[in-house]
Amino acid sequence: MNPLIAVIAIAVFVMFFLLVTALVADERRMRVQDRISHLQQRPRSPLAEELALPFHRRVILPILQRLTNLIGAMAPAEALENARVEIERAGNPAGLTAHTYITLRMISSIAGILGGIWLFRSPALADSTFHLPLSGLVVLAGVLAPQYMLQKNIQARHAQIRKALPDIIDLLVVSVEAGSGLDGALVEVVQRKDGPLPEEFRRLLGEIRVGKTRKQAWGDMSDRVHEPHLTSLVAALAQAEELGVSIAKALRTQSDSLRTRRSLQIREVAAALPVKMLFPLIFFIFPALFVILLGPGLMSMTKVLGALGGR
Repeated sequence: MNPLIAVIAIAVFVMFFLLVTALVADERRMRVQDRISHLQQRPRSPLAEELALPFHRRVILPILQRLTNLIGAMAPAEALENARVEIERAGNPAGLTAHTYITLRMISSIAGILGGIWLFRSPALADSTFHLPLSGLVVLAGVLAPQYMLQKNIQARHAQIRKALPDIIDLLVVSVEAGSGLDGALVEVVQRKDGPLPEEFRRLLGEIRVGKTRKQAWGDMSDRVHEPHLTSLVAALAQAEELGVSIAKALRTQSDSLRTRRSLQIREVAAALPVKMLFPLIFFIFPALFVILLGPGLMSMTKVLGALGGR
């Protein structure tokens, strides 16, 4: 081997080693300096912490929160409780509270009524025959829009729970058959899965840790989510615990039942598709198909008949 090449290779290796060592040392030095500067900072008072927040978080959001609480407090207690239950079923979207939801419904209703009155009295629509239905549609949209959006969130959350439930039950079965208890299996689900159902299981475990009984915690989760498949699972687990039946066997039975129900639902939706496709076929696809197939022939026949008539 050429000695010059060996010397160059050794020099390159040494330079690379020194460069990596310098970078690591510099990074360590920067971390130490950041730590020292952080320790040397004086703790700020609560007033300084509050003044460090942005203006909208210090002033605007508290004012809006007080206004929503004031307006929401005007609603009956039953309406607030129903709103709280529905928000819980929807998974508390965007940190929504019962008072905020009631306030949004009031504002939306008032805006819909004012918009409907403006459209009804608008000179541009005075001669139109649709001004009354359009005004009524705007009022109806303003009154029902918040409730509709919340119900859509509930339906989407229930669909996610139904979709994830069989796989999560299978994971529970594997954990229980491996020797873990039901609470330990729920911990595995919470650590390995994401979504609305693991979040509910995390809340369930938290309630059990603070002293609530397992049966009561499961029942509260069932009432809170109000999803039939989850309610059936809770009832099966409660019955298995009371009768001394194997938890793994009860969970496996529920998993098979859920998959059978999902298969039947998919078949039902697939069977309804031809009927749903009938009207689009008749009104949109068939006319275009007739134009494409019969158009050239009709044009040729028109030309032939015109020529014959000209003779």
